[in-house]
Amino acid sequence: MNKKILLIFVLLITCITINAQESKYGIRIGANLSSISSDNITGDLDQSRIGVVVGFLADYRLTNKLRIQPELQYSGQGNKDRDLRVNYLQLPILLKYNITDVFNVQLGPQAGIKIWEWEDNQADTTDFGTFDFAGVIGVGANITDNFFVDLRYALGLANVFDEDAGLNIDGTSRNIQLSVGYRL
Repeated sequence: MNKKILLIFVLLITCITINAQESKYGIRIGANLSSISSDNITGDLDQSRIGVVVGFLADYRLTNKLRIQPELQYSGQGNKDRDLRVNYLQLPILLKYNITDVFNVQLGPQAGIKIWEWEDNQADTTDFGTFDFAGVIGVGANITDNFFVDLRYALGLANVFDEDAGLNIDGTSRNIQLSVGYRL
């Protein structure tokens, strides 16, 4: 199922790229405040982690008010406790509706692949799954034609822990991102 969803995202980006009327490219960098929501995480293990988000984006015009923005980004997520830290390479695909020339709202799916997790060879450590899926909602402001600011909330839709590891832990990711960016 996860591979099918990823394939749909790739096909969507390909179709949009072919049909795009106007395109811009850029970079964004910011901070995450993330955590893992789980009934199995107790005590001080549920404290949020502050991480970094860095990415590249493409911005395609669909209509005068509607744009689509696929991105490729690195995101440091998880909880503050070192055993619950995980980093992802993510592919958000956001529809952006321009309320005005300055403000926009954003909505879309986000697929992620784990590229790092804390491992210290203890028998009771958590094992993160390879893939993560989330829904993203956000607001943005264009400071100039090139500079912008985004505030986003991502809510995990899949269990972040490896179900085959035998630990029987369920949890979903969630994070708030504040970033600045530059479009070429």
